[in-house]
Amino acid sequence: MPDGSFSPLASANDASVAVEDDPTQDLATRISASGKVREIRISSDGTHIVYQNQHQYKVGASTETELWVAEADVPNSARLLAAGGFFNGGTVFHPDGKRIVFLSDRDSPGKAGTMYTLNFATDTADTVPEAIKTGGKTVQGFDISPDGEWIVFLSPAETSEAYKTRVKDKYDAKVYSEKVALSRIMLYNFATGKTSTLKGVRDDLQVESATWSPNSKEILYRMRQNKGTEYTEMPIVVERIAIKGENLVPVPVATYGRTPAGQSLWLASGHIADLQSYVPTNTLDARTLFVNPVGKPFSSSGDGVTTRLYGVTEDAVRIVNMQPGVSDDGKGFIAVEVCNDIDTHMDVVVCSAEGDVRTTVKMFETEDDAIWFSAWDARRVVDSSGEVTYLFACILSSAIRHEPLNAYTIRVDSKGVLKKRVKISSHLDWLAEAPKLKTEVVYWKAADGTQLSGLVRYPPGYESGKLPTVLFLHGGPYRRMIPDYMPYFCNWRELLAWSGYLVISPNYRGSQGRGHEFAKAASLGVGVLDWGDCDSMVDEMVKRGVADPQRLGVGGWSHGGSIAAWGVTKSKDRYKAAIIGAGATNWEGMVMESGSPELEAAIGGSVPWDHDAPEKSERKTSPVHSVAGVSTAVLILHGDKDERVPVGQAIGFWRGLKRRAGDRGKEAAELVVYPREPHGFVERKHAEDVQRRVVAYFKAWL
Repeated sequence: MPDGSFSPLASANDASVAVEDDPTQDLATRISASGKVREIRISSDGTHIVYQNQHQYKVGASTETELWVAEADVPNSARLLAAGGFFNGGTVFHPDGKRIVFLSDRDSPGKAGTMYTLNFATDTADTVPEAIKTGGKTVQGFDISPDGEWIVFLSPAETSEAYKTRVKDKYDAKVYSEKVALSRIMLYNFATGKTSTLKGVRDDLQVESATWSPNSKEILYRMRQNKGTEYTEMPIVVERIAIKGENLVPVPVATYGRTPAGQSLWLASGHIADLQSYVPTNTLDARTLFVNPVGKPFSSSGDGVTTRLYGVTEDAVRIVNMQPGVSDDGKGFIAVEVCNDIDTHMDVVVCSAEGDVRTTVKMFETEDDAIWFSAWDARRVVDSSGEVTYLFACILSSAIRHEPLNAYTIRVDSKGVLKKRVKISSHLDWLAEAPKLKTEVVYWKAADGTQLSGLVRYPPGYESGKLPTVLFLHGGPYRRMIPDYMPYFCNWRELLAWSGYLVISPNYRGSQGRGHEFAKAASLGVGVLDWGDCDSMVDEMVKRGVADPQRLGVGGWSHGGSIAAWGVTKSKDRYKAAIIGAGATNWEGMVMESGSPELEAAIGGSVPWDHDAPEKSERKTSPVHSVAGVSTAVLILHGDKDERVPVGQAIGFWRGLKRRAGDRGKEAAELVVYPREPHGFVERKHAEDVQRRVVAYFKAWL
């Protein structure tokens, strides 16, 4: 591991630099082999916390995930509950306050479709979890009823005899319109140990989520036309149905233009809460909280009885029911993760049976730190004396304070006044001991005057002067750069800064955290506003005297790679080296071949089958159309099983560079395709190789 200094960089023309020559390469190995703290949950009484420590990439057939349990208010009380060697996740506390139920693949490595239970108070890491026998049904996702008597779970339906015969005869042609093994709603009863199919639910649609009613007597569920990501962009049917009785009939609740983000909530106040786009039919827009009384017409514009919160200048990106089940006062409580530029705060929204929906207290707000993506939970806790507190548990890290991911609890009173903040775990010590990077948040203005934000990471020991600079772009586009500290295979910020580069990361238009107008700007098309925003951060850092304008690089993964591809083909020679990780380079092809055609059409702005229709985007070309004359050295990295961005996007771009780029661009263009890998890599050896190649390529050509 480096000693805190950074080694001299190779010259831009030294293509012979070997990976082994860079002392920071040990860090790539450590990153790929490390665990990642994630998926945290709170017990119903607010006394215990359970979370995952997941090794990011697998060596064998399964991703290894440990379960850890801790006392909510006791520092460093985390202890191992379920050892690795298997995947263990999807954890839910049973309302009895004694057990957890979770999914694991311990009986079928690589296929986490069985539920298990452990007593978190008495069991240890040596305890063998007890399997919940569901009659051989594969569990795709589950939840426990508020009264603790039932588990609702989704499971693929039995295939037809005709389909089984085809498989038996090895006739495995894929019929795209065919509906095979659609998810069904299943019920497991703890008392009887029996599993049954929920009757009355139509069987010609795919069930995508199921939620308990507060009284544990009904299920709220959402359905779409078929399996597959493209169907999430089509109309969604929402219904409710009782779990017991004769001749059960579904009750229509609503129809949504597309799938909401996450699970729907059914509150004790009689409201349904969902996260949808500010304009629900928009694929690219700010996430917004919609709350609607059960049985009342839903309004997509937030009119009438429907309440629409957030989405104008800040985004609501995740919600949790803080008090599942019925309540004496008929109130419902929603915890909301709210993104405001690079900051995050956690609000409590209270809903009354009379229809009032309002934001009350703020449980938590980031300060030079960041909540790991969706890794939090919240509970409204009433103790034996009647005192009400709000307990918030999360996975936090801070690039600014050099603090890696760990689990924390924050308890506030009913007015939001802090009572206690506790760090309950101690993981990733090696990251805390790694060379310290200076990280800062910067603000500047784009060419049209729009204020933008971003993160800057300086190499260890940096004091002054111009540095070779890498513009590292986030994916999405509906994501954002925050001051987190957790490097992984397609996040090279820390690794490149440890290698001696200034690493700058903008929140371009289309990103999360700035509301409706900012987010939907992505629908103008790739390159219209986003690339200019990114390039303007380089201009700003050059103006501040820290970025060397003669030694600029750019890179990113997924949409970050797409924007980088756009940038190098438009600028031709400003950037000396670029990394295109799983990026789109031909948007018409993306709509034709990607697993998410509506999303790609929204980003690209047009579809091939509407060629004669009016243009919906200002984007007229794709990166592959403009490779002529590019002198930037480009390394393209891609998985051959990528459904989101098909590998042909990478091959076609490489072919174009080799044929039409300038001499330097032709010479340096390199394509690496990784076998078996989807859009997000899963094998450790490949994750490590990506990081090693990125550093080596920049050292060779930048």
